[in-house]
Amino acid sequence: MVREDRPLGVTILSAYYVLWGVATVLWSLLTSVLGAVTACLVPGLLVGGVLGLIQGVLSVVLGLAFYSGKDFARILVMGLALLGIVLGVLGGLSDGFGVGRLISIAVNTFVLFYVNSERVQRFFATN
Repeated sequence: MVREDRPLGVTILSAYYVLWGVATVLWSLLTSVLGAVTACLVPGLLVGGVLGLIQGVLSVVLGLAFYSGKDFARILVMGLALLGIVLGVLGGLSDGFGVGRLISIAVNTFVLFYVNSERVQRFFATN
């Protein structure tokens, strides 16, 4: 099977996940250090920092796997987009559909359709 060229959207989504993961790791390290220093005052900072650190590392791994064309990463991105749509709609039903929520739903819907496009599926099938 001939290897497909990486679609630009895959590169952009990969960069998003990697950059978001790096930012989350850095922020989580900061809050973990603050949580450890002030553990007697705010113990939740340490726990939140550690959980954020795990989330950030997983986001970087997802971004790199998506960039490499691993099919599990495409499936995970679809699941995250679907989860974003469902949570956006549920949140909108309870709190109202503000501009930010509508943009979030639209972006997640676009991502869900994009990763199911023929060219993207071909790219992941050949890697």
